[in-house]
Amino acid sequence: MSITKYRTSSGAARWRVTWRLPDGHTRSKAFGTLREARAFEAETITARTRGVVFDPRRGDAVPVSAMYASWLATRQDVTPKVRRGFEDNWRLHVAPAFGTWPVTKVDRESIQAWVNAMDCSPRTKRWRHSLLRMILAHAVADGLLVKSPAERTVFPPLDLAEHLYLTHAEVGELATRCGAQGDIVRILAYTGLRWGELTGLNVADVDLVRRRIAVRRSMTQVGGTLMTGKPKSRAGIRTVPLPRSLVPVLAARIDGRPRTAPAVTSPRGARLSRENWVRAVRWREQVTALGYPTLRVHDLRHTYASLARAAGADLRLLQVAMGHASITVTAHTYADLFDGELDAVADALDARVVEITGPAVPDER
Repeated sequence: MSITKYRTSSGAARWRVTWRLPDGHTRSKAFGTLREARAFEAETITARTRGVVFDPRRGDAVPVSAMYASWLATRQDVTPKVRRGFEDNWRLHVAPAFGTWPVTKVDRESIQAWVNAMDCSPRTKRWRHSLLRMILAHAVADGLLVKSPAERTVFPPLDLAEHLYLTHAEVGELATRCGAQGDIVRILAYTGLRWGELTGLNVADVDLVRRRIAVRRSMTQVGGTLMTGKPKSRAGIRTVPLPRSLVPVLAARIDGRPRTAPAVTSPRGARLSRENWVRAVRWREQVTALGYPTLRVHDLRHTYASLARAAGADLRLLQVAMGHASITVTAHTYADLFDGELDAVADALDARVVEITGPAVPDER
């Protein structure tokens, strides 16, 4: 591998990096500064040590659309819902911007301009960009790029997530407002199950004697069809404790039914669709009447965390019960639930000060 200096017809200085491919052919790439040439040389050498052979001529002939198709074919590890998300993101956002570009022509400035022009939330910008980033990383792995230009994109800060937590009384009122199918409110608020995990329960997964629910699968709705998949993460495969107050609620759902039948069904006996349930109970109308017009069904899971914490559950128990991949996720998501314990820290410091200096003498002036 070598770097040589030359001048263009206009007299401008350029530096050319030349290297040899395994088949004996040589390739070269020109740069405007020696620093850029040396950085590229170092990246190419590093890539070669990882078994990646960079050939820009191949990259010039491969559009981003072809690289997307190649990358998507490797993603056998995702659920149908996530795959549908990739496909929609590509069709609506990435393809119109970069689909016809050769992968070697996609540069950092163009990606940044694309992100800056998006009229959406900071989180949605990251989601749209993530697909392009994974496609270009695939191009690096295939030797079409030596380095991905999507790795240093700058985003606006994320909006702080605000959780809505219901009290026990509010859970009961909302369940009553939702009528005959209001028991779903209680089940979600007192187990912390995700909707897909609730829909995926079979009768055999509910043990009313031991008061345990085994979470083994999750249902996702893709194109109007419920599809069976795995929980969100490996930690999502778990056992959830069942409060005694829920035993009669679930008993009414599963008693006398086959073990392989769905545990929670619609009035017609089919697995319960979130959209159909929300429509049937007139969810938006009920939560508005409750005083929480923006409350989502998923906020019942957050309510579980709040009620469990108030009942004495520590961070580790919350992590296990809610199926978080790590305790860091739990701590980050529900840091606000531990705010009240900050007073205990201040009180402990005050007690230590008193031990050392004695009680404060009141001012008698």
